[in-house]
Amino acid sequence: MAINLQKIKSPFKGKSASWSDFYLNMALEMAENVAKSKAGSLLANRGLLDFTGDSESLKNINNNYWFAQSLTEEYDKVVKGGKTIIGGRSVAIGNTVAMQATLIGILSSTQLSKTGDLLRDIGPAVQAYWMGAQLEKFPPPNIPCPGSLKNITTILGVNFSPGVWTPISIPPMGSISPWLLNFILSASVHLLTVGGLYTCTCQYPPPAPPAPGILPWVGYFIKPFSGNPISSLDFKDMVSLAVGTGFNAITSDSGELSASNVLTQLSKGFIEGGELQEPQIQAALQAIVSGDEKAMAQAGSKISSGG
Repeated sequence: MAINLQKIKSPFKGKSASWSDFYLNMALEMAENVAKSKAGSLLANRGLLDFTGDSESLKNINNNYWFAQSLTEEYDKVVKGGKTIIGGRSVAIGNTVAMQATLIGILSSTQLSKTGDLLRDIGPAVQAYWMGAQLEKFPPPNIPCPGSLKNITTILGVNFSPGVWTPISIPPMGSISPWLLNFILSASVHLLTVGGLYTCTCQYPPPAPPAPGILPWVGYFIKPFSGNPISSLDFKDMVSLAVGTGFNAITSDSGELSASNVLTQLSKGFIEGGELQEPQIQAALQAIVSGDEKAMAQAGSKISSGG
């Protein structure tokens, strides 16, 4: 059955409030990319593209670019739906250019290497996104800068630490993509280790006038699940297209994927998968699922310090 991917995507453009939304948005993106690549692959096989290299190399370049672009765009969207654990502000501008460029290079080298592991090797691309990432300036952080009564305005909110990337691998969970589930778990834990500073104009105890203040922040949180309307869609047709990609990033070979079971399988991944990890990773995943910000901060600190 023919589907209009642009029509389906348009109501949800820019919306991603949780990792479940990220997963479903990636399904839409990859299905669209498959449709786009069919014509390009046909031309490459016929030798009609004026580039150096054989047709297989050209298809790899196309697949790498589209996958990197889709993952970067969807990661950027879901990050902007999250918040800092300290101060409660969202990212306004992430370094998407650096992430996509780094990811393309990683994809190429992973394909060429016999020991390549994309989940392990993708860390620098995700970290590149956070280098110099800027936070929303309004409203100001909900926690006063040390010594002040309240924050009046935000002068600057920025990330200085790209965090620690820890690849997390768990057994397959039904029909959900093993790689994409592992990426979500790894990225969730990584976010607990990023950090930076807010610089604010603050109100201090009288008679002191308003003056600058600095509030360090560590850790960023994205909800695992949400009630976004996108979760009510049926992705059966899109998945049937997406499984044709070289990365097989949308679903496993073990069965069909529907929007309704994404939430269930993601939940199992966070809970059951966490039970197979080292104590600090298990604690981090449990804190993320429960939304316990204090526990998330503690887990992120232990992972960052290596203990």
